[in-house]
Order: sequence, then structure tokens, then C-alpha cells
Amino acid sequence: MRLITTSMILSAMVSVGCAVEKQDATDDFSDLDGVDQKADAFSTHMKIVGSLDYGQTSDRVTYSKTPRYRTFKFGGSEGDQIDVWVRSEDGDALAWVLDNHWHILGKNDDADGTTLDAHIKVTLEKSDSITHYIVFRDYDWKKSHFTVELAGANPMLACETDADCVAIPEPMCCPNGKHVAVAKGHEAEYADAHACEQPPQVCPLAVILDDRAALCDNDTHQCAMVEPADIRCGGFTRNPHDCPADYTCHYDHVPDVPGTCQPAN
Repeated sequence: MRLITTSMILSAMVSVGCAVEKQDATDDFSDLDGVDQKADAFSTHMKIVGSLDYGQTSDRVTYSKTPRYRTFKFGGSEGDQIDVWVRSEDGDALAWVLDNHWHILGKNDDADGTTLDAHIKVTLEKSDSITHYIVFRDYDWKKSHFTVELAGANPMLACETDADCVAIPEPMCCPNGKHVAVAKGHEAEYADAHACEQPPQVCPLAVILDDRAALCDNDTHQCAMVEPADIRCGGFTRNPHDCPADYTCHYDHVPDVPGTCQPAN
């Protein structure tokens, strides 16, 4: 009778591809808080490869283990609900979303249904800066390629038509006349979330006259302040925009195509 040894069992397990459970990554970035991004202490760990806005997907990024991480910057405010995908065809994506102090807000290795991509959904917390980071690397530190997709929205700015948006004074320690567009009914909530937390101070008396209009962006479904010259007014479109006071809508002799806002005088 043939004896089965331990080595034979181990060999058989390897031959059928017995899976080894991946260890949870424990990467920490807090040591980078306050470090000059031009200093060696930063560049030996991190390479910032660009910036992304909500709704954008990056170009293909080549990764190698020197430096250890690649990073995209993005601007986000408290309450923004962001959705990040880091995808790869030849690597194993490991990704984090960090605030301006390099604190981890969310991370992911294997997204549901994939083994190569990372997917993070997180609501941004209050921060002293709009700057945030998407940090990623290959799980095994090997050369590979990645694309990063960023989506995001703020429920306090959500809209479907221009009637959903209203302009309010931008919450600032020294109000200067600028306005910000928010969803109607969220004015107080937005002001509270962005209230000045600095001690009382002497502010300049001069203010600007903000003639921008609060409109609903038809692509992002977020309220935004828009310069009159940038408004595409009228036309047979979903949520056609109106011009602000003292402006009229001019068409290029094509009624079905939106026009431009021009001063009334």
C-alpha cells in the first residue's frame, strides 16, 4: 500500500491552484501631512499624476513600484457623494480616497465581481480644504496600467430644472458679494455646513456685484453659478435656460438651437 506524505499533499494543492487568501493592506499615509510635495520625503512615496473633476476618466497611467503610489487630486466639499473606479487589465488595483491631511476616507481592493479593479463609494466629510486625493497602486507592486474614473454629486446642489436652484451669499468669513447656487430648500443647511469657524475679524467693506445666474447643469444635475455670456438660453432643449435681468436671448436665426445672453442695452 502506498503511503501519502505531507509533501505529496502540499504538492497536489499547488498543482490544482489552491488559492491563498489575500492579506488586507494596511498602508498608512498620515506621515505625509504637512510634507512639501516637492521634497524627497514626498516624491519617494507619492507621484501626483494629474487632477480630475466629477464625471471625468483619466488617461491610462503606467505604474511601477518607484515611487510606491500614484495619485490624482480632485476638489470636493462636505456632503459630496463620490464614486471612484480604479481599473486595470494587467494589474491588481488597490485604491484609497484621502482628505487634504492624507487621512483615509475609504479604500478597496477587489471590487464586487472583479479581482483586478477597485471601487470606492464614500460621502466626503467636513474638511479645511476642498483638495482630496485618489491614491492607488498594484497590490503586488508590479508594473501595470490603470485608469481612474471619478463621479460625484452633492445632494445640497441636486436639481432637475433651473427652478430647483437658488443663489445665496457664499458663506465666507468675509462676505464679498459673491453668490453660490444651491438646491432650493437647502439654503440653511448649506450655509451651516460652510460657516466660518475663524474668530471675528475686520473685513473689507468693498464687495463685488455678482451678476451670475443660478442654473441647473443639465449634464451633472447640480446647481451652479453661470456667467451670463456662458448661458445657452432658450431653444427646444430639456430645461431651457433663461437669461438674467438686463440680458436678452439672441438666436442665430435658428429658433430650434439655443441662443446666447447679451446685454439688453
